Order: sequence, then structure tokens, then C-alpha cells
Amino acid sequence: MEKKILSEIDLYYGEINMPKGFEIDRSKLKADILLSQIENKTLSYNDKEYTFFDYEVPFSKPLDMLHTYVREKFLLKHNRTLLVKSNFGNILQRNEQSFSRKCLDKTNLNHSSDYVLIYGVDVYPDSGNICIEYDNNRRMNKKWFISIENNSFIIFPTTQRFFITKNNSYSTNVFLLSTLDYI
Repeated sequence: MEKKILSEIDLYYGEINMPKGFEIDRSKLKADILLSQIENKTLSYNDKEYTFFDYEVPFSKPLDMLHTYVREKFLLKHNRTLLVKSNFGNILQRNEQSFSRKCLDKTNLNHSSDYVLIYGVDVYPDSGNICIEYDNNRRMNKKWFISIENNSFIIFPTTQRFFITKNNSYSTNVFLLSTLDYI
């Protein structure tokens, strides 16, 4: 008997381990995301869309350092090159959670991304998780949870529905999300 895998759901996660003296300035990333919230720079101005709560993230040195680290590690370990398509921030206050969503645009597959990257910019310890929803053959609507902390990340396909669980701390949690293509 032989086995051929036709499809898989690949998840990549870990911590960003920059050399001492070259750490990512997470306070700059947080400030950029919070400033976008204050200035109402959302990806959509329609309050009925989930992107109404996604905030623009301008290009910055810390953002470039993060993406460079992830791209180089991904190429080294998995022999695939990642290209960043878009960036946005999510801010969750106490008892808030994100919407369950996919980052895949089924109406325009040629312009959709392959992966989503979620990075913990400023996350209170043990205050929430990322939930990836998936189907396992006939076992539908399964969920996989992973804790996300400061300076940690997860990458997964845009075809997967996901959400950030309820912030159960008294602090504000800030996340960076990026969409990625691979070549």
C-alpha cells in the first residue's frame, strides 16, 4: 500500500530570536498601530465589514526587521521564499476577541495571498490564544489553539478560518497581521 498526500494544512510558529542589540522595536510597531486607530485609518470604513477593525501599519524599520527575519528563517528551514503583500494591526481591549475570518478572497484568487502571519506586538501573558479552525476529512469544524505571547508568531494558510480569542487581561493586546505569498 502506498500513500500520497494531496493536501495539507501547514502551520509554522515560534519566537523571533534576534541577536542582542538588534531586537525588534515592538514599542514602535505598537505606536504605529495605535496611531492608526486614533486617526481612524482602517482598512475599511464600512462598520459592517471585519476589516473595519483592521488598522493600517506604515512601513518602518522594526516592521522590515520582522519580515526579514521571518522570510530568511522560512527560506532556510522550508526552502520557500515569502513575499509580504499587506500589513494591518488588531487591538483588543479587555473581554474583546476578533471576528472569525479568512484572509482568502475567493472572488479574486489570483490576487489572494497564500499565508497569514500573526505576530504578538504587545500581548499580556496568558491573556489569549489564536484559534485556527479546520476540517479533518469528515470531522468538521475542528479547532486548534495556540498561545501567542510578545515576540511570538504563527503562519498558516489564508484558506483557514481563524480568530484571536477573548482578551482576559486588564491590558490592551496589540497584534500585527501580515499576508504573505510564497514563490
